[in-house]
Amino acid sequence: MLGKKGQSALEYLMTYGWAILIIIIVGGVLYYYGVFSPSKLVGESKVGFNKVEIDSWAVDAANENVSFIFENRAGKKITITNTSVGGTWTNTSITMAEGGKSTIFESVDCPDIDAGDAYRWDVTIYYYIESFSGTTFKSSGTLSGTV
Repeated sequence: MLGKKGQSALEYLMTYGWAILIIIIVGGVLYYYGVFSPSKLVGESKVGFNKVEIDSWAVDAANENVSFIFENRAGKKITITNTSVGGTWTNTSITMAEGGKSTIFESVDCPDIDAGDAYRWDVTIYYYIESFSGTTFKSSGTLSGTV
């Protein structure tokens, strides 16, 4: 037979034992459904850019490339000469009419990126406006999201 102190201690342990067990079960369920995975909390975002805007983009981790749809907002005909995605430079020569859109496929060096991973790339676009001969302009920003 337990004394008063023993019974009180046993009730204390049982009450808090059940509470701790419930917390562990809820934590396990949340972990199973990926609540603690930061890459699932990241939405697509685009910051920066000016006269040449990235209208949309898609990342293909299997082929290690990314495709962009650029939009010309410079008000004049432009030619994109170079693009950089995450430090990888690509020479391009795409002429776009005022307000025009063009799709560009870039080969990005991202061997460690898999489906579900988060990414954050600095993107730089060099272009010239045909009426400003010899002057190169730059549009840059950051893209982030999950694959």
